[in-house]
Amino acid sequence: MMQVLQLEFMQNALIAAVLASIAFGIIGSLVVVNREVFIAGGIAHAAYGGVGLGFLLSLDPSLTAMGFGFVAALAMGITRRFTRQRSDTLIGMLWAVGMSLGVIFINSTPGYTANAKSYLFGSLLAVSGSDLIVIASVTAAIVAFAVLYYRPLMAYSFDPTFTLARGLPTFALELVLLAAIALTVVVLMQVVGLILLIAMLTIPAACGALFAHSLRSMMIATISIGIVTSVAGLAASYTFDLTSGPAIVLTASAAFAIALPTQRLIGWTKA
Repeated sequence: MMQVLQLEFMQNALIAAVLASIAFGIIGSLVVVNREVFIAGGIAHAAYGGVGLGFLLSLDPSLTAMGFGFVAALAMGITRRFTRQRSDTLIGMLWAVGMSLGVIFINSTPGYTANAKSYLFGSLLAVSGSDLIVIASVTAAIVAFAVLYYRPLMAYSFDPTFTLARGLPTFALELVLLAAIALTVVVLMQVVGLILLIAMLTIPAACGALFAHSLRSMMIATISIGIVTSVAGLAASYTFDLTSGPAIVLTASAAFAIALPTQRLIGWTKA
């Protein structure tokens, strides 16, 4: 394994896995606490329309996916606030529209488009230097967002009524959180792919929540679990010749399967 780490593609994959773990550790914690898993899935699938548009216009699919995800996040936040339709219905519609546009754009693109599948199943080992710049930039933005708005986010996550009573802009916080989810979705799409993305937003956060006593400690625990499981999954994918994305997800699932009975055992011991 030490020899393969001397290869540039493996170094890029390792750096990308660590950076992505930081992003989904922060946003995944907020997604789980606010019960926004379904809307995160809707944003992710809507962003695939941006992937298809990027291939059609010969642009960077990551950047166009980011734009699509951002627009979808704002649309979901606004429509569920100001319409009488059920939010899950609206999310499902945007989910379907985004995926459909992505497929149509890709099918309309002349030439070789097999790389589009990497956004569905992940291409961690194919991350380039330019991809790392995008991932690092988004991760830095997510960290800055969490640091600057930690207290309002904590209040909004645990007691929206209190947040509103204090005069904080709850709707603006909601939209900013959805936009942050959209940015993180693009990062994770590079690592594990669209199909497995929700797993990596939720499993490490669910695992971290078992041992955390505050939102801050949950974020730190989730980031740590994400880094360990991502690196372990990457090592397993190389050792056993597995696809990196599913290997990382299965490793995270194994960690949760171990953490759940461990947390209960600790609780019984203390009792």
